[in-house]
Amino acid sequence: MSTSPLLSVDDLAIHYRTGAGPVQAVDGVSFSLAPGEALGLVGESGCGKTTAAKAMLRLLPPNGEVPRGRIDFAGRDLLGLDPEAMRRVRWDEIAWISQAAMNALDPVYTVGEQILEAMSAHRKIERKAAWAHAEQLFRDVGIDPGRLSAYPHEMSGGMKQRAVIAMALALDPQLIVADEPTTALDVVTQAQILSRLTKLRRERGLALMFITHDISVVVQTCDRVAVMYGGQIMETGPVREVFASPFHPYTMGLTNAFPTLEGAQRELISIPGSPPDLLDPPSGCRFAERCPFATQRCMSETPLLVDVGEGRHAACHYPEQAVDFRQRAARNDTWQIAGERLGEQVQGAGSLERRMSETPILEVEGLKKYFPVEQGFLDGLRGKHKERKVHAVDDIDFDLREGEILGLAGESGSGKTTTGEMLVRLQDVTAGEIRFDGVNIAALKGPELKAFRRSAQMIFQDPYQTLNPRFTIHDIVAEPLIIHRLAEGEALEQRVVESLERAGLKPASAYQERFPHELSGGQRQRVAIARGIILEPRFMVADEPVSMLDVSIRAGVLNLMRRFRNELGISFVYVSHDLPTIRYVADRTAIMYLGEIVEVGPTDTLIRERKHPYTQLLLDASPEPDPAVVKPPLESAGEIPSAMEPPNGCHFHTRCPKAMAHCGWEGRDVATALSEWRIRGAEPQQLAGASVSGLNAQLALVDGADEAAARDELQAILSAKHPSLWQAARVEGREGNLSVQFAPQASPKRRLIAREHQVACYLYEEAVDSGG
Repeated sequence: MSTSPLLSVDDLAIHYRTGAGPVQAVDGVSFSLAPGEALGLVGESGCGKTTAAKAMLRLLPPNGEVPRGRIDFAGRDLLGLDPEAMRRVRWDEIAWISQAAMNALDPVYTVGEQILEAMSAHRKIERKAAWAHAEQLFRDVGIDPGRLSAYPHEMSGGMKQRAVIAMALALDPQLIVADEPTTALDVVTQAQILSRLTKLRRERGLALMFITHDISVVVQTCDRVAVMYGGQIMETGPVREVFASPFHPYTMGLTNAFPTLEGAQRELISIPGSPPDLLDPPSGCRFAERCPFATQRCMSETPLLVDVGEGRHAACHYPEQAVDFRQRAARNDTWQIAGERLGEQVQGAGSLERRMSETPILEVEGLKKYFPVEQGFLDGLRGKHKERKVHAVDDIDFDLREGEILGLAGESGSGKTTTGEMLVRLQDVTAGEIRFDGVNIAALKGPELKAFRRSAQMIFQDPYQTLNPRFTIHDIVAEPLIIHRLAEGEALEQRVVESLERAGLKPASAYQERFPHELSGGQRQRVAIARGIILEPRFMVADEPVSMLDVSIRAGVLNLMRRFRNELGISFVYVSHDLPTIRYVADRTAIMYLGEIVEVGPTDTLIRERKHPYTQLLLDASPEPDPAVVKPPLESAGEIPSAMEPPNGCHFHTRCPKAMAHCGWEGRDVATALSEWRIRGAEPQQLAGASVSGLNAQLALVDGADEAAARDELQAILSAKHPSLWQAARVEGREGNLSVQFAPQASPKRRLIAREHQVACYLYEEAVDSGG
């Protein structure tokens, strides 16, 4: 790796002009990036990381200005280039991968045409050569080249993000700037894309600037890191060294706020307060107000970014006390010092001990939820009256016990949110029973349903959408008591205060008369929790309650749930795709895939044993913030199939590395195998294409093809996807075609493989049946 920097940013300041004055989004930022190096720019919302990156490409909005600083790239100051010279730099030398691939692609052009447009704008290239280059780019990012003719809406979110990466690589740039490229994606898709991006970067010698709020992603993908806060850089250095032994208290807080999957279980830290107002930034250290170690000097004097080790810099007045600070920063009572200064309660978790109750309060049996899919107008005219439905939840059984937190984990589309909504009757049930204290709540109506809702509450994902903007905080929290006529007058006031203070909003008088827009995201989620607990429910469903919150305040909400479980005996169903978070809060965990529960058991056992191949995939894909853990890259794991037409047999067989011949292979898997063959760069010589009908596939032979040679090629293609796919196939030659037939297979049922531990997988069927 070259020592002379490819990119050098010096004393960069960026302001946004507003009616209230300039917002100092970036203030005196300096860093460098060597050729072929990956730099992570990490920080919470509003810290200035995306603004700093957009300045590299001169993509600031009209009200953005750069009052000072230099951005030197390959020997030129980008800020001094005229617009035409800057246009030639963009995409050709510096490429951009945006956060929302859905918005980066034009919906009225095919993806292939958009990649060709990017090439032709900068290079003179023949269409045939450009198309061949685009096909190779698609293979490089793991997409079938045939999908170049697809429109963006015909691709999944993960495929669109891969296409955007292919577009960024089209002109072989020296630097790629990736702004939260995997934030909107599932953990498995994220792991595959990060793995592919890292591989391509190393093969092509590209430099990468990776912008994210997630330190676990940076630890696994970057060489160096710059931690930003309040428009300034707090700390820089080699990524694993910075997070293993941080020098800045903010970095210490961040590392202690992330739950780990592999490391020892520890109480998570919640940093009190909010980032500073950059319209009027503080005069001293930007983090001083929230720092438990701050002194008067920190409040008045801005610390410089000083050398604290080989290749390491930190902006702290007291780097020599870092060892002592690290030990103290691992405890919530240390952060309470800053909490008292800010008038905010720092929420510890209480006991981290798991609870294994035997008494169920909720029993779910044979639960199903199907959503009908409306038929298109043209299909109706053509007489295609096919009844289609989404199998959101497909025959699941589980129980929730007194005083436990049950984790419900899985990718988007697995049915976990729909399950949670049915438990509190926000969705009607298609079939099955949900018994609460022995009564089937799926059949309740009117006053009986209203009475049940006193015992069951829900915390939603988005704290910005779940609170009425016209109500004060007092009215929001009091509303359930008024609806159920449980209190009035002074008794109502007392219960509102008690709920707010239990939820960590102390003193309640400081919040009651405020409106939701006056609170931070974390405070809004606490209001939603206070509203939920005011009825003293028996159980609550928490649907991804921290996914939209900044890292530093997530732990406070998670710790609050643990405290309510410990102190009030409330049971929780915690819905999330984030397994490290589930490991932190849940006593037992159920893993959902495509509407089914594939594994359930005590959380520690399930994570340690990981019996079902899907559980193994989820755990392998989860990024790990512990710098001592090096996870191997996840090369290829496919995407979750459509719930409209679930796969034959075990729903996971399409992505399972351990699949057997009787797991449910079918005709659609033949078409997928052909697509994957093309991604590897090999075009079938004997087979023209596949058409799928039911469980079977029909493959046309090319003109003059030999049937025996076509069978051999088909065997090679199917075996390359999985040896058991060829074993399951019955192949017959029919009039210039090969017919590939498969047997129908039932989905495996859950079986007990150890105490409290059940798995739905054919791998364990024989061991259990033989008395295992």
